[in-house]
Amino acid sequence: MKKLLIIFICIPLASQELTDVLWEKENLSRAFHYDVFNKSIAVLPSSNKKVEGIFSINSNPRGRGFTINVDHRNIYQESHQNLPEFQIKFSIVNGTFNPSNKKIIKTSHPFWNIQFGTGVVKYNKESNQDVVYYPFNLIHKNANCVHNGIGVFALSGNNISNALFQIASETCAYYQFDLVSVNQAMFIETDSDILMNERIHPIKYNKTDIKSIRDIYQNYDVNNKSFADSSLFNEDEVTIYGLIDGKSHYTSACKTRLGNHPFCDEIILPSYSLAKSLSGTLGLSLIEDKHGSINNLYVKDLIKECDQRKWNNVTLENLSDMATGQYINSTHDLDERGTSSSAVIFNLPSHNEKLNMACKAFPKKRKPGIKFVYHTSDTYILGAALNSYLIANTNDDDFFSDYVKPFFKTNQLSQVSEYILRTDDDVNHPYTGWGMFFVLDDLFTISLLLHDIKNNNSSRLSFLKDALNPDYKNSILAIPDYNIYYNNGFWSRKLDKNIFNCKEDIWIPFMSGF
Repeated sequence: MKKLLIIFICIPLASQELTDVLWEKENLSRAFHYDVFNKSIAVLPSSNKKVEGIFSINSNPRGRGFTINVDHRNIYQESHQNLPEFQIKFSIVNGTFNPSNKKIIKTSHPFWNIQFGTGVVKYNKESNQDVVYYPFNLIHKNANCVHNGIGVFALSGNNISNALFQIASETCAYYQFDLVSVNQAMFIETDSDILMNERIHPIKYNKTDIKSIRDIYQNYDVNNKSFADSSLFNEDEVTIYGLIDGKSHYTSACKTRLGNHPFCDEIILPSYSLAKSLSGTLGLSLIEDKHGSINNLYVKDLIKECDQRKWNNVTLENLSDMATGQYINSTHDLDERGTSSSAVIFNLPSHNEKLNMACKAFPKKRKPGIKFVYHTSDTYILGAALNSYLIANTNDDDFFSDYVKPFFKTNQLSQVSEYILRTDDDVNHPYTGWGMFFVLDDLFTISLLLHDIKNNNSSRLSFLKDALNPDYKNSILAIPDYNIYYNNGFWSRKLDKNIFNCKEDIWIPFMSGF
């Protein structure tokens, strides 16, 4: 374990000490326990301050602590300790801190992108100043990992204090750390007329009826600790868990190494392989709705990099099914853990490099459409094929920007959902099989949408509807020991009819991510 400057989490500091640290009356000696923030947010009155402005920092900290807890892939570099530079427009009104942009912000930092969520502004009577608490998230460039943080600064008139940043949780199995940093902050008040065309208000999207996960044990006949609170899980490795029953969203708190995160509904949740379903499958379905069936088109006719004999008769649906007939080892997940897959997912930066590797990675073993072997590279090729089709046959050129993103906007998903990781080159190709992000409320909205698509009689989104209604005819056995199948970018599990005293076997479609 690498240790740089250890921050000891001790007795929580008082709120006055927090402002002393912000105004540099005291040096930072340790991280603040989140109970301090939660208590202040709950007890202090909301601010009456109304202001619009631009918030930025000097990325060279005035004080910092950084402790690596996990680094399985030895990716740590000293630059990771520094936050990226940013400028964020915001408003303060009705005690709420509203960033104008809640999307993921690409930065000049070699490793980090950043995102800001809606926060709160509290009035501290003792110090006669307004204290701003807000969530922020650091996101790996070219990877799906997210580190969830809390930011704090104070305003006294038009003067801004230093800004405090703390990170004590993440959704990242292979890289975990604790960070506390005090940075010089800059605040420029802007005239309302300057921002009149991009007036800053709270981002309004579907707000879920959120209930505590504990309530589900009272509302349903469910054994206690049946979810990620069971002994099968290490609670230190769980960011958040929950269940959606169609009406309410039952969720746990967002646990961190410093207590419960004050802005649980604002932390970013990475998709990992949920993107295969919500980018690849949905993207293909939306294109078919507008331009007719394309899932039976041949890959080699759309992708010159795949113009090889082994790609004969391989269709877009075969890619979506991960049944190209090409693999090294059919044992589940062995190919995915190999060097070729790692090169496509992590190592190769450009679209051309990724696509060339994806097309050449695996030898042909059998006819397409028969054998499932999990390859993220298949879904990457699918995204490239969708874009190739659009460029050749329509006025569009990007399946995610032109189809998936408008669909999310129409259905009022968050700004975060409109972002997907892309290659860092002129092509700017969406990763397709990974690299999307959501907030808590998005999951509820997506659940409602998928259930509606599954059960309605509409002919729309037929490719997606087929995935949501698995059976022996349309699904390929993926993991035999657990009766798990795969079809059109979705998993399903077949349960024996006798378990539930049903007349037929039960098929349950689901999404899954690393």
